[in-house]
Amino acid sequence: MSISIFLPDSLLCEDKSLRDKTVKLGFIARACAIFKVEKIYIYTDEGGIHEDDFRLIKLILEYIETPQYLRKRLFPLSEKLKEVGVLPPLRTPHHKVWIPLSELKIGDVREGMIFRSGGSLWADLGLDKPIKFNGSAYEGERVTCVIEKLEPYPICRRAKGDEVKEYWGYKVLRIGPIGKFLKSGFSGLKIITSRLGSPINACFKEVKSAIKSSSNIALIFGSPKRGLYDILKDEHLKPEDVSDFVLNFVPNQGTASIRTEEAIFISLSTINIMNLIP
Repeated sequence: MSISIFLPDSLLCEDKSLRDKTVKLGFIARACAIFKVEKIYIYTDEGGIHEDDFRLIKLILEYIETPQYLRKRLFPLSEKLKEVGVLPPLRTPHHKVWIPLSELKIGDVREGMIFRSGGSLWADLGLDKPIKFNGSAYEGERVTCVIEKLEPYPICRRAKGDEVKEYWGYKVLRIGPIGKFLKSGFSGLKIITSRLGSPINACFKEVKSAIKSSSNIALIFGSPKRGLYDILKDEHLKPEDVSDFVLNFVPNQGTASIRTEEAIFISLSTINIMNLIP
């Protein structure tokens, strides 16, 4: 089952400091890693007035998803990253720990960054020293590499999809208005989260059946200031026009509102349970 989430570029509109924004994005990244989200789509809210926040969202979500040993290579110094010390480690399978070359095995998969030296391509895999890369790639490209040879010296190549057996992080993608994309650009089970939706307990069996029969699931979230009913109204649409379900994942909630990062955890954990129940 492939899971995607959709977030507005207005996600950070109520957070005043860079530190608060970074903390929120770290919380969201952890939720996505725990529940194996593969794609995070950032959609345009309020006509694109949040473009600066979008760039920050993308930067920090991609930074935390990148293995620690590649961050200095892939991310230049930036004022926007000055609070990344508060980010929690993801500890996902592709965030490999340092090991000496002597412990490498054929078939090992690691994230690497490609660079050119002496007329050859090399991959920094977070080891004692770089490994020769066999194949085509551009300098500075991040590549998932598999060790294909150890003697007389290690060589790696680009990994094929079926060689990556574990959860390998998420991609951050930019899209335009959410309604237009859901109507024309996404194939799969679409679930909009809303306090105004049907209580999850009232349609649990129906939703569970739909989840278990779907290979591609999308969870769509509103902004801190506007829910999906208001956001989609800008496109003259209603949530029911562009989704399979509109669900309230926390009926009878005890707080006046639920933060987006909290809603992500709650919704993903519910979907996970539904998928596991026979």
